[in-house]
Amino acid sequence: MKTKSQNNKKTTTSTRFKGIEWLFMNLPFVCYLALLVGVYIFSSHSVEGKLRKIEALKAEVNDTKWRYMDIKKDIMYGSTQSQIEQKVAELDLKPIRNAPIKISENH
Repeated sequence: MKTKSQNNKKTTTSTRFKGIEWLFMNLPFVCYLALLVGVYIFSSHSVEGKLRKIEALKAEVNDTKWRYMDIKKDIMYGSTQSQIEQKVAELDLKPIRNAPIKISENH
């Protein structure tokens, strides 16, 4: 007579072989699922890389915007009449106090 442990061992082995048999019967489907998982992983890594690049470009645009505004502020301040007078004072240029004379041709 077979003991209970021998009978249980045979059932476990039989179940294991059925699982392996099922795996080989469905091997194309399992390979398809593995391919889908690979594509999903690749896609998620690609998206994460692109998001990091977008964030870096946003920071660069923000930095460039601030530099532009700073340069624009300096130019606007430097082009005021008082600043221009200070810059040309060393050249002994003085602002015109009289209105310019209009020259016209008589036909």
